[in-house]
Amino acid sequence: MGMKELDHPSRHRAWLEIDLSAVTRNIRAFRKLVGPDRLLLACLKADAYGHGAEMAAPAAIAGGADRIGVATCLEGQMLREAGVGVPIQVLGASFPEEVRVAVKYNLTLSLHDLDIARLVAIEAARGGRTIPVHFKIDTGMGRLGILPEDAAAAAVAVADMPGLRFEGVFMHFADAEDAEYSRLQLERFRAACGALEAAGIGGFIRHAASSTAAVLFPESHFDMVRIGAGAYGYLSPGRLRRDFPLQPAMAWRSAVIQVKDYPPGSNLGYNRTFTTRRPTRVAVLPVGYADGYRRECSNRAEVLVRGRRAPVVGMISMDYTMVDITGIENVEVGCEATLLGSSRGAAISAEDLAEWAGTIPYCVTTSLGPRLFRGYEGSP
Repeated sequence: MGMKELDHPSRHRAWLEIDLSAVTRNIRAFRKLVGPDRLLLACLKADAYGHGAEMAAPAAIAGGADRIGVATCLEGQMLREAGVGVPIQVLGASFPEEVRVAVKYNLTLSLHDLDIARLVAIEAARGGRTIPVHFKIDTGMGRLGILPEDAAAAAVAVADMPGLRFEGVFMHFADAEDAEYSRLQLERFRAACGALEAAGIGGFIRHAASSTAAVLFPESHFDMVRIGAGAYGYLSPGRLRRDFPLQPAMAWRSAVIQVKDYPPGSNLGYNRTFTTRRPTRVAVLPVGYADGYRRECSNRAEVLVRGRRAPVVGMISMDYTMVDITGIENVEVGCEATLLGSSRGAAISAEDLAEWAGTIPYCVTTSLGPRLFRGYEGSP
């Protein structure tokens, strides 16, 4: 289909173009990688990494995702209310007051200690429901989770709680690019799973692999693979993107709102961090850090204007960014600038933006603000 609601006013200021068919193809690539016998979970937390969870969910399911992963019960509720019928797993921690939401909307919960398990059991029994739960095992991430040596006893306790169905155990890689440490985590995870089986707990789903780990460590596939950033075309490190190509699903564009000429010695932007050294033509874009164009990119980033690279000059402000378009012909108010994506054979990737900002691609896309209109194409 074409872009959704092209006449939206924000479409002419700054906007995102989301290609849902890219999400479908990326998930399909992971489905081919892990095979038909394993479950595939598409992670749509943080509004599908900024891409729009309600729109991305059908695209991911069309690509072969069996389940959807979210960070919170509220995210799961929103997807249920949007009509998503496949199992939805809350991968993050839940507060006691959120348990009723999980019960009402039939969400699978992740547990990191026995206290929350007891609360879930009480609420499930009160509602006459049985809630599937997964225990998170902390194999070396050092965040949420039960320590491997405590996993078997915790699983036995949960299995005896009415209202709960012990469905799975999982872990989280701390650094999937570090082969030695990742294999140590996998060893701890296997040992914990073995202890569960020795304690009489069987038939549970084991899952560990993220997008990067799914490619690097086939031994981490177990019973289910969780695909997060890979669903949207991001994969680390860079060599993996060459060996396992994915298609970025997002482009970010803005219209030029003013064009001005400055003589040498002109100061541009807050704090006068840029001074022209030659006659300089500048285009002003109505997008800034309130939209997610990070201030750290000031005097470092580039945008594409008529397929050519235009450096960001001066400090990025809350609502505006200036770029040097000297030598780029026929730039006028209303011309399109590309902050992320392709234009006339040139491209700026999320990895480029992340490097300029000193962060990671996921931080770039999840920081995109609500003022940006999101248009969708390629709906399944």
